[in-house]
Amino acid sequence: MAPKILVITNNLNEQVSLLLLLTAAQYLPTCCDGLPSALTALQASTFDVIITDAIIYDTPPQKMAAVEFASLLKEIPQNSQTPVLVMGDMISLQHIMNTLQSGIARFIPKPYTSADFLDTLAAELRIAEPHCR
Repeated sequence: MAPKILVITNNLNEQVSLLLLLTAAQYLPTCCDGLPSALTALQASTFDVIITDAIIYDTPPQKMAAVEFASLLKEIPQNSQTPVLVMGDMISLQHIMNTLQSGIARFIPKPYTSADFLDTLAAELRIAEPHCR
């Protein structure tokens, strides 16, 4: 069965682009535009990987950092072990290191190429495979 990927981004162009890219690569993507829809999806289904923006939008004007989201994810039993990949601007090496040390599996710097994005995703799925349900 194709891996199920949850994508969380409030950028509609990025949602469409990733939906097309992931579908063409034989993944089963679900796109969400913010925290409420992501939490609904996480309660309803199990995912193999979660890909999110560095900042996740909640009910405006609220925002949540992906690091906080990763902590919240631990409270959702069926997805508590799901690896989280963060897409974001490369602010600094220290920022990326802090993100990774917080439990985020990988940081995907923007802008990225489709090939690099898919390679990163495939590498994470290979690592997570022994833990997949």
